[in-house]
Amino acid sequence: MLGARHRFRATASLLAQLAFAAAASGSDLPNTVLVSSNTSDARMTRALILIRGELSAFGLDVQVRIAETADVPPSLTETSERLNLDVKEGVVVVRVFAAGTQVPLVESVDFDGPEVTAEVIAVRAVEALRAARLLPSQAPRVAPPKPPPSPSSAERARTSPPQTVPQPAAASERPVPTLQLWLGPTLVQNSQGLPQLSGRAAVLAGPRWGFVALGAESSISRPEFTGKAGSAHISRRNLFLQLGARVRLHHAWEVSARGGVSYLHYAASGVAQPGYLEQDLEHGTGAVSVSFGGAYYFARAFGVYLDVSGLAAFDAARVRLGDENVVTLDRPSLALGTGVVLGAF
Repeated sequence: MLGARHRFRATASLLAQLAFAAAASGSDLPNTVLVSSNTSDARMTRALILIRGELSAFGLDVQVRIAETADVPPSLTETSERLNLDVKEGVVVVRVFAAGTQVPLVESVDFDGPEVTAEVIAVRAVEALRAARLLPSQAPRVAPPKPPPSPSSAERARTSPPQTVPQPAAASERPVPTLQLWLGPTLVQNSQGLPQLSGRAAVLAGPRWGFVALGAESSISRPEFTGKAGSAHISRRNLFLQLGARVRLHHAWEVSARGGVSYLHYAASGVAQPGYLEQDLEHGTGAVSVSFGGAYYFARAFGVYLDVSGLAAFDAARVRLGDENVVTLDRPSLALGTGVVLGAF
């Protein structure tokens, strides 16, 4: 509440200075300001409404256009000041064109900043307009007479943005790369024994709401299972294909869920006690898996992820030492993984 009041007091202060500067420089300043934007999401629409309302209160004729919804007559461009607010790659670029000129005064605002609201954008835009008016003129300006009411003016009023604030739009979100690479370690826990450390690499391809994931896991450490007859070291490889869906909870936060099939390959090497036979064995089987996780994006093409998954093998591998069943692998198993997200396209 206090922050909002402070921003409104800052807006009022800037507008008062703008009105004072306009009065001090006489009637050589244009009376018409064209305000335009290439984006029509909720925050920019509210910022345009605030700019138009406040400038109109000081006697300026403000005309607002969003995403080139209407053409601007060349005669009006030459005799009016222009205030353009364009959103490009997470930055609001504010350009102020003096009447009859092509070289603007440029300001910028971080559109994805944590405290950048519509009021902040409006204050920065009005401040840029005030600064442009205080600059020395390169040529004398002539204020055009205010045009009389006409049917064309009424038509332009109907094309102006509505006074109501629309629902938040997805345009303020960072776009999701259509191709991503996930890299990181994974801890796999079976029903018995210590967690097994593996490395995971996965490629995700798809739009912002869903994807296909193709990846592989391979053991980094080989857990040891022991019994009276000896011990066995197990290595595990997992090749998986999954379909997933994801939702953006915030412009930088994402949650996802996926499910699919896997192919598991095990390799076991045994060390036998006297009186027992050592064997090196291999086993392969299919499996089904489900995963849940989330990601945080520091930038469009870089972030970190956290993932929890469960897997159940069709023909589970059983580790048997002599006449003792030591463990059944992946019936089921849980895995916890984390790592980096690298995006492209």
